[in-house]
Amino acid sequence: MDELTIKIHWKGVYSLDEVNKREDGNGLYLLAGKRKYKQEDSDIQYFGITEKKYKERFSDKNHPIHDITRDLKIWLGEVIYPQNFELKHLKTAEAIMIYYWQPNLNTQNKPYPPRPTTIVSHWFKKDGSPRINQVYKNLHDVMSWDGEYWRTGNLSVYQE
Repeated sequence: MDELTIKIHWKGVYSLDEVNKREDGNGLYLLAGKRKYKQEDSDIQYFGITEKKYKERFSDKNHPIHDITRDLKIWLGEVIYPQNFELKHLKTAEAIMIYYWQPNLNTQNKPYPPRPTTIVSHWFKKDGSPRINQVYKNLHDVMSWDGEYWRTGNLSVYQE
Protein backbone atom coordinates (compact mmCIF):
# COMPACT_ATOMS: atom_id res chain seq x y z
CA MET A 1 0.00 0.00 0.00
CA ASP A 2 1.43 3.37 -1.01
CA GLU A 3 1.92 6.05 1.58
CA LEU A 4 -0.53 8.92 1.31
CA THR A 5 0.33 12.61 1.79
CA ILE A 6 -2.34 15.13 2.80
CA LYS A 7 -1.82 18.86 3.28
CA ILE A 8 -4.34 20.75 5.41
CA HIS A 9 -4.84 24.46 5.96
CA TRP A 10 -6.36 25.05 9.41
CA LYS A 11 -8.11 28.34 10.14
CA GLY A 12 -9.33 29.59 13.48
CA VAL A 13 -10.09 30.03 16.21
CA TYR A 14 -13.86 30.26 15.63
CA SER A 15 -16.77 30.34 18.03
CA LEU A 16 -19.87 28.27 17.32
CA ASP A 17 -21.76 31.47 16.46
CA GLU A 18 -19.13 32.38 13.87
CA VAL A 19 -19.25 28.91 12.30
CA ASN A 20 -23.04 29.06 12.18
CA LYS A 21 -22.77 32.19 9.97
CA ARG A 22 -20.45 30.47 7.48
CA GLU A 23 -21.52 28.61 4.35
CA ASP A 24 -18.45 26.42 3.87
CA GLY A 25 -17.89 22.79 4.70
CA ASN A 26 -16.61 19.54 3.22
CA GLY A 27 -13.54 19.41 5.39
CA LEU A 28 -12.02 18.59 8.75
CA TYR A 29 -12.53 20.24 12.09
CA LEU A 30 -10.84 20.22 15.45
CA LEU A 31 -12.70 21.01 18.66
CA ALA A 32 -10.89 22.16 21.78
CA GLY A 33 -12.09 23.29 25.18
CA LYS A 34 -13.18 21.84 28.48
CA ARG A 35 -15.87 19.33 29.33
CA LYS A 36 -18.23 19.73 32.26
CA TYR A 37 -16.76 18.62 35.60
CA LYS A 38 -13.37 17.83 34.01
CA GLN A 39 -10.71 20.07 35.57
CA GLU A 40 -7.68 18.19 34.21
CA ASP A 41 -9.11 17.85 30.72
CA SER A 42 -6.90 17.88 27.67
CA ASP A 43 -7.53 20.92 25.49
CA ILE A 44 -8.12 19.01 22.23
CA GLN A 45 -11.36 17.08 22.58
CA TYR A 46 -12.43 15.93 19.10
CA PHE A 47 -11.37 15.62 15.46
CA GLY A 48 -14.05 15.20 12.83
CA ILE A 49 -14.94 15.44 9.17
CA THR A 50 -18.01 16.50 7.27
CA GLU A 51 -19.12 16.50 3.67
CA LYS A 52 -21.90 18.91 4.65
CA LYS A 53 -21.61 22.50 5.79
CA TYR A 54 -19.91 22.82 9.17
CA LYS A 55 -22.94 24.54 10.67
CA GLU A 56 -25.17 21.64 9.59
CA ARG A 57 -22.81 19.12 11.19
CA PHE A 58 -22.70 21.01 14.48
CA SER A 59 -26.49 21.46 14.61
CA ASP A 60 -26.94 17.73 15.35
CA LYS A 61 -28.01 17.64 19.01
CA ASN A 62 -25.97 14.44 19.57
CA HIS A 63 -22.73 15.87 18.19
CA PRO A 64 -19.82 15.84 20.70
CA ILE A 65 -19.45 19.62 20.32
CA HIS A 66 -22.26 19.90 22.89
CA ASP A 67 -20.11 18.06 25.46
CA ILE A 68 -17.58 20.90 25.44
CA THR A 69 -19.07 23.34 27.89
CA ARG A 70 -16.21 25.82 28.47
CA ASP A 71 -13.69 27.61 26.28
CA LEU A 72 -14.93 26.06 23.02
CA LYS A 73 -12.45 26.65 20.19
CA ILE A 74 -13.20 25.48 16.66
CA TRP A 75 -10.59 25.04 13.94
CA LEU A 76 -11.74 24.39 10.37
CA GLY A 77 -9.48 22.37 8.09
CA GLU A 78 -9.39 22.52 4.31
CA VAL A 79 -7.57 19.84 2.33
CA ILE A 80 -5.19 21.64 -0.03
CA TYR A 81 -3.40 18.54 -1.32
CA PRO A 82 -4.42 16.49 -3.11
CA GLN A 83 -6.34 19.16 -5.00
CA ASN A 84 -9.13 16.81 -6.07
CA PHE A 85 -9.48 15.10 -2.72
CA GLU A 86 -12.08 12.47 -1.96
CA LEU A 87 -13.86 11.31 1.18
CA LYS A 88 -11.09 8.75 1.76
CA HIS A 89 -8.59 11.61 2.20
CA LEU A 90 -10.78 13.24 4.86
CA LYS A 91 -11.25 9.90 6.62
CA THR A 92 -7.54 9.11 6.53
CA ALA A 93 -6.53 12.53 7.89
CA GLU A 94 -9.11 12.20 10.66
CA ALA A 95 -7.90 8.67 11.49
CA ILE A 96 -4.25 9.76 11.72
CA MET A 97 -5.05 12.64 14.07
CA ILE A 98 -7.34 10.55 16.27
CA TYR A 99 -4.89 7.64 16.48
CA TYR A 100 -1.97 9.91 17.37
CA TRP A 101 -3.74 12.34 19.68
CA GLN A 102 -6.41 10.07 21.28
CA PRO A 103 -8.92 12.91 21.96
CA ASN A 104 -11.40 12.36 24.79
CA LEU A 105 -14.60 12.61 22.73
CA ASN A 106 -13.60 10.48 19.74
CA THR A 107 -14.63 6.86 20.11
CA GLN A 108 -13.77 5.48 16.67
CA ASN A 109 -10.27 5.12 15.17
CA LYS A 110 -8.53 5.27 18.57
CA PRO A 111 -7.33 1.66 18.80
CA TYR A 112 -6.70 1.04 15.10
CA PRO A 113 -3.49 2.11 13.38
CA PRO A 114 -4.28 4.02 10.19
CA ARG A 115 -2.67 3.38 6.83
CA PRO A 116 0.80 4.92 6.31
CA THR A 117 0.20 8.64 5.86
CA THR A 118 1.94 11.97 6.20
CA ILE A 119 -0.11 14.98 7.28
CA VAL A 120 1.28 18.49 6.78
CA SER A 121 -0.69 21.17 8.64
CA HIS A 122 -0.39 24.89 8.04
CA TRP A 123 -2.12 27.07 10.63
CA PHE A 124 -3.81 30.39 9.84
CA LYS A 125 -5.77 33.07 11.65
CA LYS A 126 -9.38 33.67 10.62
CA ASP A 127 -8.27 36.46 8.26
CA GLY A 128 -5.99 34.05 6.38
CA SER A 129 -2.69 35.37 7.74
CA PRO A 130 -0.26 32.70 8.95
CA ARG A 131 -0.02 31.87 12.64
CA ILE A 132 3.57 32.29 13.74
CA ASN A 133 3.34 30.47 17.07
CA GLN A 134 2.45 26.81 17.45
CA VAL A 135 -1.19 26.27 18.26
CA TYR A 136 -1.05 23.13 20.45
CA LYS A 137 2.22 21.83 21.89
CA ASN A 138 1.82 18.19 20.93
CA LEU A 139 -0.13 18.62 17.71
CA HIS A 140 2.76 18.73 15.28
CA ASP A 141 2.74 20.50 11.93
CA VAL A 142 4.11 17.36 10.29
CA MET A 143 2.93 13.92 11.41
CA SER A 144 4.13 10.91 9.47
CA TRP A 145 3.10 7.33 10.26
CA ASP A 146 4.88 4.60 8.30
CA GLY A 147 2.88 1.76 9.83
CA GLU A 148 5.42 1.16 12.56
CA TYR A 149 7.00 4.48 13.57
CA TRP A 150 5.90 8.07 13.98
CA ARG A 151 7.97 10.95 12.68
CA THR A 152 6.83 14.38 13.82
CA GLY A 153 8.00 17.95 13.77
CA ASN A 154 7.07 21.58 13.47
CA LEU A 155 7.59 24.06 10.68
CA SER A 156 9.06 27.52 11.16
CA VAL A 157 7.05 30.41 9.75
CA TYR A 158 8.95 33.50 8.67
CA GLN A 159 9.05 36.10 5.92
CA GLU A 160 11.99 36.79 3.62
